[in-house]
Amino acid sequence: MSYRTTVRTFGPSPASDSFLLKGLEDPPETIFTKAAGHSSSRVELRNVKPIASYSWIGGPTPSIAVPGEESWLKGLTIKLLRGFGGRPLLRPFPADSGVHYVDRNTSCMGHRSALIPIFAAVDSLHDDFRYRDFDLVTDRNNLRKLLRCIDGQHEKTFRIDLDVLGKTCLFTRREETLEETITEFRGFGHDHHRIISYDFGGLKVLLRYEVDACVESESEDDSFLASFSALSIGATGGASTLPDDSAFSSRFGMKVKLTSPRSVVPQSSVIEITTRAARRELDWKEAYPQLYLSQTPYLYLAKHTRGTFGRVEKFQINSKGMAAHAREAEASMAKLEALLSAILKAVRKHGEGVPLSLVYRAGELKLYKRKQGTRQPFGKDILSKFPRVAAT
Repeated sequence: MSYRTTVRTFGPSPASDSFLLKGLEDPPETIFTKAAGHSSSRVELRNVKPIASYSWIGGPTPSIAVPGEESWLKGLTIKLLRGFGGRPLLRPFPADSGVHYVDRNTSCMGHRSALIPIFAAVDSLHDDFRYRDFDLVTDRNNLRKLLRCIDGQHEKTFRIDLDVLGKTCLFTRREETLEETITEFRGFGHDHHRIISYDFGGLKVLLRYEVDACVESESEDDSFLASFSALSIGATGGASTLPDDSAFSSRFGMKVKLTSPRSVVPQSSVIEITTRAARRELDWKEAYPQLYLSQTPYLYLAKHTRGTFGRVEKFQINSKGMAAHAREAEASMAKLEALLSAILKAVRKHGEGVPLSLVYRAGELKLYKRKQGTRQPFGKDILSKFPRVAAT
């Protein structure tokens, strides 16, 4: 079965042309999907493996805790924070307030590549990790943007920077604004990052995404669900602290604080938390692909009325109740895989070392060359992990 993807847009663009086209050269190449070879309209994510995780630590030098999950789990399982109607609350992170990072990786890394924390975290837990085996290294956010274009949902423009190392294409998220001020309750999280690998149709993907929480047992799960019913918006609390005896090391110009245990929690324990006012319904066309692309098994939906949460609904993406949403997403996922394959084919034609950018603007997805000097260098220590592909 073949697919041709038509990309459409609606309404004005919130991103300025000066941001989208900064440092890019004309003429661009229009990207379209005309992919064949699918025996059916179903493309599955297979061989999902948790690889690494990390949490950002404040400081003048970019610093992360790897895997960072001891403090993360402590915040969820044993740290009782009071002040919510006099009842204890279990939670993974403090409620988002004040300055919120739209893209913390880019904000913390400054002029250096926002992908470097992936390499620092993975290399801290694995010897001789085979990055060269992957077709794509990306944030989940990039895939969600491309998916919205395919489905004709995307009202916004966007830019993704691309670099080819060996045969691997690295997608770098680009945002015009890296931080925003939160004046009302948005939820929890925006601190902890998880890195997984999987096969997406014929592509091998290394993916980074943000995680809200996890549980390791049914009793822990029950406690976490019950805690939301005691939560009132407006309460505050500090984030979990990291173990004092963790050792620092340096990787790729970053500080890495190793935590214990040196393992990543199972994928089956990971949770996405969504909060909203009781009057607002969940948009599953947005929510289900988000869960599917990161293979997050659980979604906890917590609704509040005037700041007080009621019963939390728990959804499992592989349950019978999700079958309708899964069927709706199937065709889109097949088209996404085809679009990614088309992008990789176009990018690889330019060869290694040619900095490129994808820009979605005026209803079209186009590939530009970036001007020399605009590329975010990865350094020889990272470049050496991707053997050069012989010219054909």
